[in-house]
Parts: sequence; C-alpha cells; structure tokens
Amino acid sequence: MRSRIPDLWRMKEDAHRLYQLYLSRLQSIGCHERVVAACRQIRRYAARGPGMKEALFTFSIEIEALCDLRRYQAAWRAERRREEIVCRKRLDLRRRKWSAKDVWVLRYDFWQLLYFLGRYRVGCAMLESALRYSLRKTPGRSYDLFYYVFNDEVNPTHRCRVTLKHFYDRLGRGLHEWNDWNAFVDGFHPRLFQLAKVGRERLRADPSLLEAFERSLRTLQKQRTISRITRGQQDLVERPARVRKWQKATAAARKKFEQAIQPTRAEFEATLLKLFPELRDATQRA
Repeated sequence: MRSRIPDLWRMKEDAHRLYQLYLSRLQSIGCHERVVAACRQIRRYAARGPGMKEALFTFSIEIEALCDLRRYQAAWRAERRREEIVCRKRLDLRRRKWSAKDVWVLRYDFWQLLYFLGRYRVGCAMLESALRYSLRKTPGRSYDLFYYVFNDEVNPTHRCRVTLKHFYDRLGRGLHEWNDWNAFVDGFHPRLFQLAKVGRERLRADPSLLEAFERSLRTLQKQRTISRITRGQQDLVERPARVRKWQKATAAARKKFEQAIQPTRAEFEATLLKLFPELRDATQRA
C-alpha cells in the first residue's frame, strides 16, 4: 500500500524544497507512476492551502514522468492545465505569428510535446518563432541555441532532445529551408569553426556538416571540462591554459563545498526519509 504524502504546507515545513527533492528521488529510481500520483496530490494540498500557483513546479515533473511512460496525451493535458492556471485561459497555439511578448509561452513544453503527438507543423512553427526571437534579440548566441536546432539522435525518446532538425525531418524539409539558417550559422564565434575544422561558408552552404561540427565541439568540450561544470562557449573559445586554470580552481572549490555541506545534507536526508519513508523502500527495490 502506498504511503500517504504529508501536507507540508499544513505542517509548516519547507514544502517547495522537500516536495521537489521527494519527487526527484522517485523519478531518478524510475517510479514514474508514483511521481504522477504524487504531483496531483501535492496540487490538491496547494488548492486547499496556499493556492495552486504554489504547486506549479509539479507540472514539469509530472510531464517528465508521463513522457517517460510515453503517455503523451496525458502530458499534453497536464501542460494545458498549467497554461490555464498561469494565463487564466487557453492560448491559441495555431496562430501564424508570435510576438516578442509571447516568447515565455514558446519556452514551455508545448513544441516538444507536439512532436510526440505528431503535430509537427504547429510544433515546428512554435520552435521557429522562439529561435527567431532569440537570434534577433541577442545576436551571436547560436552556441547557446545549438541543441534546440540539432543533436545526433535520429529518433528522440526524451522531450528535451527534440530539435528543429527532428521536426524538419518529419516534414520532409532540410535546414537550408529554415528562414533563419544563415543567421544561426553567422551567430557562432569564429573560433568555433577553426576548432571544428568546418568553415562558416561551407556550413552555411551544406547543413549536413552540422553533425561533424557539433561532434567536434562536443568532444573538445568534454576534454576541457574536467570539473564537470561548463561555461558553454567560453570553455571553447578561451585559451586552453586559461580554461584549464579555471576548471581546476572550480573542481577544487566544488570538492570543498561538497565536504562543507555534508552534515547539512545528511540532516536534510534524515528529514526527507522521516517525512517520506517510502523512499527508503523504493530505493532498496530499485
């Protein structure tokens, strides 16, 4: 029999942090059905306590679990329910044009879920709009947008791995047909083309080179980020000696920090297991 989830708001506990840790722990050991049920229970507590907006964090966790279960229609319903709480209405996702003020909507999970629902044209249009806004608002940030445009998965199984390339493949199109393709290529730092040994003009003319370009940069970044903390493009374009110095200092600081918080972490873990004893049994079964 499943343990009853305590109402942490009523108990005056640190509800947001403890609930998120609890749900993350369940998700990490594959208890996806339990995550879904728990998220819904937490929202019921919020509805009769501090208000539904206090439990908005549960939607993204529930959607993640539903996608892991491949229950995409249910994930879509959860996304639309979150939208109703935030916007107090349902948005028309089929609109032809999105404005800058709508960019926060485009950052939601809509387009990712639309891919798995087979609604490729609508999802693709939303992602194109989000990318267009980002490219024009902050030129030169293409590296930060890279994994919204391309990765090496042929058929993504995780929603965060869905890219513009996947939509275009499904629609029988090539990235050279994307209106912002040239702006995307031009937004990369010149040093990246040197490191990847793929010229800017060549990439602009042949989008298939994006795979080799991405693979080279990913391999190099993995070699340089010895602290397992990345600063993105900066770790690639700075001089190797300077990157190495920063990485070593960061690795040392991280180790020192983890040692310092160990007592607090142990105390928090004890609190978590006391409030959610099912975690002990679930972890042992996993």
